[in-house]
Amino acid sequence: QMPALSGFGYRAFRWGKRLMDIFGSLVALICLLPLLPVIAIAIELNSPGPLFYGAIRQGRGGKNFRCWKFRTMVPNAEDSQAKLRSKNEVDGPQFKMKDDPRIFRVGRILRRLNLDELPQFWNVLIGQMSIVGPRPSPEKENQMCPAWREARLSVRPGITGLWQVSRKRDRD
Repeated sequence: QMPALSGFGYRAFRWGKRLMDIFGSLVALICLLPLLPVIAIAIELNSPGPLFYGAIRQGRGGKNFRCWKFRTMVPNAEDSQAKLRSKNEVDGPQFKMKDDPRIFRVGRILRRLNLDELPQFWNVLIGQMSIVGPRPSPEKENQMCPAWREARLSVRPGITGLWQVSRKRDRD
C-alpha cells in the first residue's frame, strides 16, 4: 500500500497533474485540428442537428459541468430512451443497447473509434476534467451508488481510466 501524500506533497502532485493535463490537452487539440473538420462534415452529412452534444455531468466536489462530445445520436435521443428501456442490456442506472436505433451510421463509427470523445480535451484544458480519472457520470447515477460516490467526486473526472482499459480488453 502506498503512503498517503500529505501537505506540500499532495499539492505538488495535484499541480503537476494539472500541468500535465494542460500540456497534454493542448498537444492533443493541436494534433487533432486537421481531423476535427472531417468529423464535423461527416456528422453534418449524416444527421441533422448540432455537431456537439453537451451532457451534464458531475465533476470534482459534485459540481455540474457540460461534458462535450461529438453528437452520435439523432436529435432528441433522450426523449425516446424511455420507449427503449425494456431493451436495456445492463443493470443499474446506465442504459446500453447493442444496436441502439438512436445512433446514426457515422455515430457508430465515431463511438467504435472513441472519436466522439475528442471534444473532452476542451473540458480538460479549462479544468473541468483530467486526462486520467474516473469517467464523469450524471448526478442521478452518482446518487444510486452512495458507497463510492464521495471518493469518485473527490477528484476530477477523466477522459480515460480503468473502465475504458477494461472495456477494450473485453471487446478483444
